[in-house]
Order: sequence, then structure tokens, then C-alpha cells
Amino acid sequence: MSNDQLALRPRSVTSTARRGRTPMYFLYGCILACTLVATADVARGHTTGHPEGPLGKISHAWQPDPAIASVFSLNFDFHAGANVVNWTPAAEMIEVEGRDCIRSGYILFDVDDDVVFDADASINVEMEFYRPQTDGFVLSWDHAVVPHAVEHSFGEADTSSPWHRVSMTLDRARFANRKYYGSDLGIAGIGSQLHHPEGSGQVVLCDISLNIPDELNTAVADASVELRVRDEKGQPTAARVGIYRQDGWQPRVADAALELRRYTEDTRTLPLVAVPASWPEHGRYVFFADGDYKGSLPSGDYELVVMKGPEYRMVRRPFSVEPGQSTVLDVQLARWSDPRADGWLSGDVHIHIGREDANDNAGVLNFMRAEDLRVANLLQMGNLHDSYFRQYAFGEAGVHREDDYFLVSGQESPRTSHRGHSIGLNTRRFHWPQAEYFFYDRTSDAIREEGGLWGYAHVAIEAFNMHYGLALDVPRGKVDFIEMMQYGVMNTAYFYDFLNMGYRLLPAAGSDYPYIGFPGAERLYVHTPELRSAQDWFDALRQQRSYVTNWMTLELSVNGDTRSSEFAVKQNETLKVSASVSVNPDFDTMDRVELVRQGEVVARAEARGDGITELAIDHAWNAVSSGWFAVRAYGRSGALLHSAPLYVFVDGNRDFSDPEQRGPLAQKYRELLLEFRDSTPDLAEEWERHDVETEVHAAWDRAQPQLRRAIAEALREYDRLIGQ
Repeated sequence: MSNDQLALRPRSVTSTARRGRTPMYFLYGCILACTLVATADVARGHTTGHPEGPLGKISHAWQPDPAIASVFSLNFDFHAGANVVNWTPAAEMIEVEGRDCIRSGYILFDVDDDVVFDADASINVEMEFYRPQTDGFVLSWDHAVVPHAVEHSFGEADTSSPWHRVSMTLDRARFANRKYYGSDLGIAGIGSQLHHPEGSGQVVLCDISLNIPDELNTAVADASVELRVRDEKGQPTAARVGIYRQDGWQPRVADAALELRRYTEDTRTLPLVAVPASWPEHGRYVFFADGDYKGSLPSGDYELVVMKGPEYRMVRRPFSVEPGQSTVLDVQLARWSDPRADGWLSGDVHIHIGREDANDNAGVLNFMRAEDLRVANLLQMGNLHDSYFRQYAFGEAGVHREDDYFLVSGQESPRTSHRGHSIGLNTRRFHWPQAEYFFYDRTSDAIREEGGLWGYAHVAIEAFNMHYGLALDVPRGKVDFIEMMQYGVMNTAYFYDFLNMGYRLLPAAGSDYPYIGFPGAERLYVHTPELRSAQDWFDALRQQRSYVTNWMTLELSVNGDTRSSEFAVKQNETLKVSASVSVNPDFDTMDRVELVRQGEVVARAEARGDGITELAIDHAWNAVSSGWFAVRAYGRSGALLHSAPLYVFVDGNRDFSDPEQRGPLAQKYRELLLEFRDSTPDLAEEWERHDVETEVHAAWDRAQPQLRRAIAEALREYDRLIGQ
């Protein structure tokens, strides 16, 4: 038997051994394959039920150690210290040489709270794996300060036995049930990440035990703090809050914090994903307070951090609490900018929070107020098998408004891993074309006829083969927008390509909460001069100016016009563009602002020194031909901004494509479309394989007649562009 002993301390995901060639023990695994097949049915009784919810949660009646209260598996976790995606089949209990084992891409463990809870201790974990089907693992745990994970590859050392036992010491284990569904510890396979790195993607775990010290460093709450947060008008307001010791440790969050829906569970604390520059160096867990908050904590020295989205200044304040005393903290938030006063309304096109009925609205809206997000598009999410994050109503009946804050029902469906995930905004009902799921036309057409907008998600991170969907649907006039900003990434490549071929598109931004960031982490500002209802925001998105950003604001004028998005001019008429971009100084500083025309930078302003929070461009040119232009900006620590395109039409010519790029780009996407036509969905790429594995290929075959006709239509359009 091979044994490893490792001590783990906080750092980024690392590999503790190099991956090598396929070791000889895989031959041993082939010999045992019949044993696995013959005995698996006996042990499957230990898996209780079928995959549930959007994460495919499967409970396993397995207790290898009395300290473990429950065991379950999931297919996804971007908040584990490592981004986990289980691309392998659904987890199951199997029997190997008379031993009960779990075969899974991601297994989580809830440690019994009566054994250890809310500690800050080094805890030893021993695990035993079946080597022929395990090439290593990623271990994550509820660390005292920050979600943490470490990767360990077995390599080729000591392959004489099919069993491999690993002993690890988890540094500063807190085990306060802050991982998904109240868990404390997770084990994922190497290769179970978003972009399919090398590895089998699963583990076969046959034993796990915890060695817990007799003396645990458990903090005693002997004091209390009372927090009162007020907005710029002196009124109680919801906000995001962090309370940290110098090392980033956060006291347990009290029930006075907002209760937030995350997938199908409720929680009061969340780990940060996007971290503003002024946020403390240590401290990555936050909670949300609706104006007032009171909680217990150990006496000592702390720092308070309060923020309310990128339009407000962040507050950081040290404070101390003495044993037996209560400290009152009054926080007055100040605005950094006020886009709403100038007619701009922020929105997030991609949020997943289910609402069973109207009683859920108050809690969801408080969450949005805490991030100062005005239009929250709550997407019911579908796949071939089912739908999740369900909304109690669509259309006007599904809109909830308080002041200038809106909750609006929408959908992320159809969504397949083979041709992309789609988003429908402001839909009148949930469209779920299960019988022809790979053919998106009926959904796109219906939503747009209802007055909604339809587009593609995850373009920023180029996930789920969305390039196939764009190549098929944009030239046929089906797409209104693409989600080009997400997860701290701004991807302009597809946006510029299709604009340069002459197809109108709008930029969109979405957080994809709870999968990635908090609501409004990336947001879309739309100039909405009249706001009688939520419909006005969606109408303005089509007709008015807009921009996507995380922490920036934009002022843009063309010949003194700050409202129009189209400019009809005569040949050689002068266009004068003035653009100013600012960034909240608590979030970032400026790096550069660029004016882009037909995808090429024609003017740039760069920060000359540190601490610059505003940059401006003034640029003029004579309009020789029709075209498009836009403004984009970058901060030094991740701030991003991109405006919607503005169009110039010279002497009545409304063709804004780039004549030099149009043909080559059309050829590029024509070839991509032919590749799609000849392709077949790969189960190894299925995001929710646990749900759709048995249905994907049959659905693909059913959609072939419609897809073939649509592909032929798109090819004719590309041929037209190539022939111009």
C-alpha cells in the first residue's frame, strides 16, 4: 500500500506531485473490472435517491467515521477554493474487493457539529483511494479565513498496490458548515474543473477518517456589536458587511443578518469572488445586513467593512470590544456617483434565485438593495430533463417593484453544452421546447415577439461551445445581445466579429449568481429616461445607450449629443467624440480608456502615475464611410467597461460592416458552422450530465431536420457576405 503524508497550509491550488504516464496499476484495474461490475449493484443501496436540484445533489448513506454526520455529492462548486465541475457520470456507491466505496467527481462531508464546530485547529484527515480509477484529488475545506483547496496527484510512485492511503493535516480548519449545504470538507477528482484539465475527473474513495485534537481552539463570544447602516439621506439601508480580526477571521454571523437563497439552501454568509482593491487583504467571508445588525463575538480588535455596490464609497473602520460589553457602530454611507440621477439604471441579466410565490420577493429584493442593483433578471433555468430556480409567474405578474428596484422573471433555456446557453429577458412565460431542445429558434422567436430580448450567455468565458450557437443564430437575426462580461472577464472578440460583418448586437453583463459572483458583480447600465415600469428598461436597452461594467461609470458625447446611438451624417462631416470614464477609488484605479472603431483602437488615454481615477478622450475624425464605434476602459486591478456600439451612417448608407474584414470573418464562421453540422454532442462535456445523459443523443437526432435547414440558411448568409 502506498502512503502519503502532507501538511496543508493556505495558498493557491497547487500540485504536490507531477503527473506522469499511465502507471502499471491501471492494468491491475482492468483485471478487477469484472469484480467492480459484479459487485456494484450490491453496494448501490447506500446511495439514497436520485440527483436533486440544479447541483445534482445525491445523498449517500455512508459513515466511514463516526465524526462524519452526512455524505453527499454535487456536480459543481466555484466557491471551494478551486473551481469544481463534475463532468463524469452521477456519483454512486460501488463495492471493491468487499469494501464500500464512492465513485464521484465531487464528494462533500458534513462533520458532526457535536464533534467539532466553529474551531480554528489543525485537523488530520486520512483517506484511502482505489488507485486504478483515481489519479489524484483536490481536497477543499472550510478554512478559518478563506475557502481553500489543494491538489494532490499520485504520479507513478509505488504502484505495487491498488490502494493508496493519504494522510493530510488541514491548517486552520474551522468546520462551521460554510461550504455548500452545510458541509465542511470536499474531495474532487483531478480534471473536474471548468476547462477540462488533464485527469480522470473522479475519485474512488473507500475510506476517510478524521483525527481531531482533544483541545480545539474555539472562540468564545463574550461581547457584542450593534451595527447601524444609513444611506446618504440618513435612512436605514441594506449593505454588504465584513467584520474581521487582523488575520481575516470573521466571527460567527448572527441570525440578524439577511437570510439569502443559494441554490436550494438558505445561508447567511457567502465567500467573496470579486475583491475590490480596498477590501482588507485578509477576510473573504461576508454577510448582508438590512440597515441594523446585532451579533455576539469574542472580545478583541476588529475591522469593519461596509459596501453597497460600486456607486457608494466603501467604509473601513477599526473597532474594539471589551469582555461583557456591547459596541455600537454607526455607519453613514456616501455616494461616489449617482447614475440614476442622470437617467441610468443598473441591471444584471443573469441571476438564479427561485421564487415560489410573492412572499419570497421581500428577501430577494433586500439582497439586491444591499448590492444597489436596480433591475434583477431572475432566470428560471432549464435543461433537457427539468427546470430549476422556478419563478411563480412571468410577464407583469412576475414583476415585483419597490421604488426603482425591480425583480423580473426570465429564463436561461434552451441551454446545452454543445451549442451554448441562451438567455431570454422579460419573457411572458417559460419556454421549454423539450421535444426539439437543440433547435433554439422557436424560443428566440417567441420571446422577441412578446417584447423580450434573447441572447447568449457565458460569451465572456467562452463556455459550452457557445461559438456554435452564435455562428448559427446571429446571421439569421435571432440574437439581441451577448453576455460579454462575466467573472471579471471582458471578451470582445465575438462582439467585434459580428459587428464587423454588419450584425447589430448589444453587450450584456451578468453575475450568474449563485454559480459565480454576487448579483451585480458585473452589471449593465441602460439610459432609461422614463421609468413607468420594468418594460421601460427593456425598451430602452433596445433603443437607448447602454454600457457594461463592474466598477466604472461613463460619460460620452458625440458632437455634443449625449443620448443618440445613431448618427446620420454627410461624407467627410466631422464627428467629435468626448468620453470620460471614472472608477470608484475604493475599487480600483484607472489604467486606460480607448476609443474603438471597427474593432481597432483609434484613440487612447493612459494613466500617467498611480491613483488616477478618471481618464478622458477627445477625438475627431471625418466620416468617410458608415461604421460603428465604442468606448472601452480598463483598471489596474480588474475594473472593466464597454459601451454599446454607436453607429455612423454616411449619406444614408446603413451598412456599418467593415468591407475589408467582412469576407474573411464570414469565411471563418462558415467553417465553424460546417464543423458544427458534422459534430455530435460529447457526454464528457455535459454540464449537468446527471440530468441529461440518457436524453442528449436522442434529442440531437430529433433536432437534425430543423438544424440542417437553419444551418443552410446561415451558410447562404455567409456566402452572401463572402461574395460582396
